[in-house]
Amino acid sequence: MPASAKRFRLVILDLDGTLYSSKSYVEELGRAVVRVAAEMLGTGLEEAERRLSMAKERSITTSAALGLLGLDRREFYERLAALVEPSKHIGPSVGLEERVRRLKGLGLKVALHTNAGRSLASKVLTALGLQPDLFDYIVTSEDAEPKPSPVGYERLVSAAGCRPEQCIYIGDRALAELRTAKMMGMLTVKVGGRPSIWADIHVGSIFEALSIVERAVRNAPPRGAERDPD
Repeated sequence: MPASAKRFRLVILDLDGTLYSSKSYVEELGRAVVRVAAEMLGTGLEEAERRLSMAKERSITTSAALGLLGLDRREFYERLAALVEPSKHIGPSVGLEERVRRLKGLGLKVALHTNAGRSLASKVLTALGLQPDLFDYIVTSEDAEPKPSPVGYERLVSAAGCRPEQCIYIGDRALAELRTAKMMGMLTVKVGGRPSIWADIHVGSIFEALSIVERAVRNAPPRGAERDPD
C-alpha cells in the first residue's frame, strides 16, 4: 500500500539532532560523556575516550556502548545531566509545540524516543520550550534497551495499540535509528545530513518533516477504509 494511502496512527520523534541542531551543545556533551565515563571506569580521559570509541564501533550508539563497558546507564545519565546545561546552547523552538498539537488534533499519537536518560531529556525539552506531557509516550534509555535495539520501538507501538506500518519515525541518524524503524515496516523520515537507503523521505528540518506528516494524514482514507494487501 502506498504510504500516502495508509491510516497512520503514531509518529515517533527522536530528540537530539532532530528537534534541534546545536554544534556547541554536541561538543559540550561529547566532553561531558568522556568525563563521566572516565570517572565511572576509573581511568584517565584519553583511556575512557578510547574505550568508548571501541565500544561504539560494535554498538553504534553511545548509550548502547555503555552496556559493553559495564556501566550503569541510569547512573551515567544522571551524572551527565548534572554536568551539562542545554539551555546555554539551545533556545526555544518557536512553533514546534503548536505543530505537534496539530498532529494530535488529527488523531495521531506522538511519541518521543531518545537514547538519553530522563533527566537529561527533560533538560533538553525545557530548553526547547516543550513540556514532557506534550507527548503521549516517552521512551528513554532508562525505559528500554537503547537504539538501535528494536525494544523501545516495540514498546511504543504496543502502547499506541497499532502496527509498525501505521507508524512514522522521524530522526537524524540512519544506522542508529532509521534502519531499525525501516526494517520494522515504519515510514522513515531523515532530518538533515545526507540521504540514506534507510530513509523513505529526506528533509532539511523538523518543521518540513511535520508538514509532510500532516499532509499524509490529511490525505489518508477514513478509518476502517484501508485494506491490507492480499
